Amino acid sequence: MSPNTITRPLTTRLATLLGAGAILAGSFVGMGAPAAHADQGAMSMPTSGTITGTPNGYCRSGNSHGGFDIANVTGTPIRAAADGKVTYLGYGARSGNMITVGHAGGWATKYMHLSKYNVANGASVKKGQVIGYMGSTGNSTGPHLHLQIERNGAIVRDASLIDDFRCGSSVTAGREISYAFPGLPKTGGPVTPPSSSYPTLQQGASGAAVTQLQNLLKARGYSVTVDGQFGPATATAVRRFQGNIGTTVDGVVGPKTWGALEARAAGSTTLKQGSSGSDVTALQKALNATMGSGLTVDGQFGPATHNAVVRYQKSRGLSADGVVGTQTWAALKGGR
Repeated sequence: MSPNTITRPLTTRLATLLGAGAILAGSFVGMGAPAAHADQGAMSMPTSGTITGTPNGYCRSGNSHGGFDIANVTGTPIRAAADGKVTYLGYGARSGNMITVGHAGGWATKYMHLSKYNVANGASVKKGQVIGYMGSTGNSTGPHLHLQIERNGAIVRDASLIDDFRCGSSVTAGREISYAFPGLPKTGGPVTPPSSSYPTLQQGASGAAVTQLQNLLKARGYSVTVDGQFGPATATAVRRFQGNIGTTVDGVVGPKTWGALEARAAGSTTLKQGSSGSDVTALQKALNATMGSGLTVDGQFGPATHNAVVRYQKSRGLSADGVVGTQTWAALKGGR
């Protein structure tokens, strides 16, 4: 996409020298351009996943590319990066299902390759609101979000923005984007990120995730020292837990074991859309751990949680009605 012409003569000459893909967002320091209001973190990361492309090019091939690719599983929630209004919603051969949101200060964000929409054209949206779900529609080789950040119709290729989306790094929905957005006010405060950091662990691991594991084991009644070190005692507690729930006993903490540990914080209450409370919180954590659902853990059973439940039920051969009853709880708590 060719960037729009910037009307200030000096910036136009610079843009011509730099080419059609030049950085045209923000003012040029020390060149007499008026300082624009900038608010760090005015946008937040719209989804969770792994960076596979930036406006500098695809991470593997380096071929030309116009936005940020964030890869994850189909159905991962996509959230509005900032307050705004849906100015376009439709399908394109290359973009697939796409949503464009217009923001203050001439900013716009485009969300491509969606599996489905969660908003209507013309709707006002809030920062962090789920507007759609990740997919692989259009010209796509796998499920991912193509996020395009533009100002006044020009793709922003500023190095300081790209640096916050480093190839191969993992990003989390709701994290503030470390970039100054001239003319775009910071609104809504930080968005609560989903609890979706559940790496595969085994004996010899250490760090915050091991501490998280040990706290969960202790909360489930297993004797373990919370020291962030996955030693023999932690491995024994993991095997005991796995044996007690009837899943594979290998001492390796993967998605199913993480999910079962989180799910066992809940009772047996039947949950459905509209439910709220601590059992919904446990459900959301369990779905994030088991399926990488990327849900915001807020204790509210809304459409995103409903869709994540349906995906889990389908993947486990359960009745996919979005209602968490006896069979769904048994599967989650049993590490299925």
